[in-house]
Amino acid sequence: MKHILGVYSQLPAGSSKEEFETLVSKQLKPLLTMVYNISDIKLLFRLGISEYDYLETFYPEINMLINELCIRGQMEILTSSYYDVILSLIPSHERATQIEKTTTYIRKHFSRKPRGLWFYNQVFNPTAIPVVGLCGLDYVVISTYNQITNITEANKPFYTDELGKDVLVIPSDDRFSKLTSELYLGGLSLDRYLSECAKAAKETTGPISTIMLNMDQLMATDGSEKVYKTIYENLEGECTLPSIFLQENEIGKTHYLPNGLYGRDYSIDRSTSINQLIYDNPMLSRNYGVVNMLRDVIRESKKTIDGRKNIDKLLMMASCSSLYFPNECKTPAILRYSNRFACEIESTLANITGISFPEETDVDFDRVKEFLIVNKSGISYLNRKGAVLSRHTIPSALFDLAFHSGEGMFVDSFIPTGAVATNKNETRLVSQNYEVTPLDKKNSDFFAKAPTVSLGKISVSLTKRFKFRQSNMIIEVEIENMSDIRLKGFTYVNTINLGLPVRCACTSPEGEIPDGGSATTQSVTLSDRHCPFTVQFVMGEDVVISRNDFEMKTHTWLGDKSFYEYTQLRIQKQLSLGPYEACRLTIGFKTEKRKEKHNDTTEQSAP
Repeated sequence: MKHILGVYSQLPAGSSKEEFETLVSKQLKPLLTMVYNISDIKLLFRLGISEYDYLETFYPEINMLINELCIRGQMEILTSSYYDVILSLIPSHERATQIEKTTTYIRKHFSRKPRGLWFYNQVFNPTAIPVVGLCGLDYVVISTYNQITNITEANKPFYTDELGKDVLVIPSDDRFSKLTSELYLGGLSLDRYLSECAKAAKETTGPISTIMLNMDQLMATDGSEKVYKTIYENLEGECTLPSIFLQENEIGKTHYLPNGLYGRDYSIDRSTSINQLIYDNPMLSRNYGVVNMLRDVIRESKKTIDGRKNIDKLLMMASCSSLYFPNECKTPAILRYSNRFACEIESTLANITGISFPEETDVDFDRVKEFLIVNKSGISYLNRKGAVLSRHTIPSALFDLAFHSGEGMFVDSFIPTGAVATNKNETRLVSQNYEVTPLDKKNSDFFAKAPTVSLGKISVSLTKRFKFRQSNMIIEVEIENMSDIRLKGFTYVNTINLGLPVRCACTSPEGEIPDGGSATTQSVTLSDRHCPFTVQFVMGEDVVISRNDFEMKTHTWLGDKSFYEYTQLRIQKQLSLGPYEACRLTIGFKTEKRKEKHNDTTEQSAP
């Protein structure tokens, strides 16, 4: 009986320094030291490129140790897509490039060419099978426990076929994955976990048993590094590597491995595919749509772009898989890190003469196209639904100001005057389709008309005009009483959700507006020394502006934490309109890059 003992980590780019440091101190150092000191141990190993880069910067000695273990024949490294892109989410012609780039990185740094492939978070699609052989790889390692069907497809190595191409699949033992997941989620004590792992190691049957342990799930539990020695001491047979096993054994079994979400690395809840997981989340589907739109622009403008390699690299990084997973990957820092590269592509393409962006695009797959406005002050996506800015990229800061879980910028609603807005008493128009009409050929002016609004027995007409200028933007809102009786007792509210890099001070000429506070003023500025830009709003008259900061509560690899997510401004104008009378509210919007030096904001979404 032979065994393959393997470990993997999948911390995405943008993870906190605390997470990287915990992985190093609690997992990598104890494990690699044990393997180095016991020459009989052979280890199958997988890290992501962002993790290798972190080690190269802060712990080059660990990378040297990995290289030494590879030279000694004690370690075999699995390759994967670059920056953990999900292969099924990118065009087929890009998949081989992704894998080969990672393979080249590993070969140059660790003296050995990888022979096997790992799928990030074990998202498998049979369309990737032909690419495995094309990249000169011999096998795939993956759990065959399918979360969708709740069954284990196979527990012994087999060949799976797709379009006349086959690949060897080495399935990992789900018993160990299940135990590790239960430990991570608090369902097992450490002592019980170690005991169950020892028992499972002794009971393993078959020609080969592959054990793959998730270091991300283990690293927060003190003492969990003992599991490696516990398993090794209880393995009744030789510890080997996939390439050695394949040289000594022939695999005759075949089995079709269907499309699925395998293993126990994360919970898919009720989703039945990675695509559904994306489409069910508006923020994720929007990012996916933006990246695909940029990919199309690049392809159509291929001859125009100089420095194409840099664009291709940015496209790889903008496709990071960390954007598409729930739970631990949903910290604002990780999401903004990945989204930053899409912003950089947008800004780079906008400065190239001859590049043609689509005037309209459906980036969020809701069958409602959005207008795309590109100028020096920003790149804006004007959504017909709600007539809001669903995305606004600041080129100088490579930042999307609307990237958050809010509903966009400049959302219209009405509330009874003096009332606290609730779902019951606030009339919100963000889900309504506006009639949006370009007023010029340059797509710099737009007129938007909302469906008729009923406030009690009174019908109200609301229109908005967006004027996109080189240095700023002007939004003119007009509200007209369409009835023959006076409209009173209602307040118009324009809500602006700002996904700032950090929590900023909000100041007006009358003083600072704290979180939860409000002021009657004509202008506000949001700024912080850690933020690379300032945001300013100027109104044509005195209005009440309230400010609220929102946090995201999420489960990280190191426990439940809260992170600053976005700031919401609500501009309020009390209405008192006679029959068929109209009023107007003008909002000027401007962003400006800070001239003084500012600190890096990569991890400033930390709690």
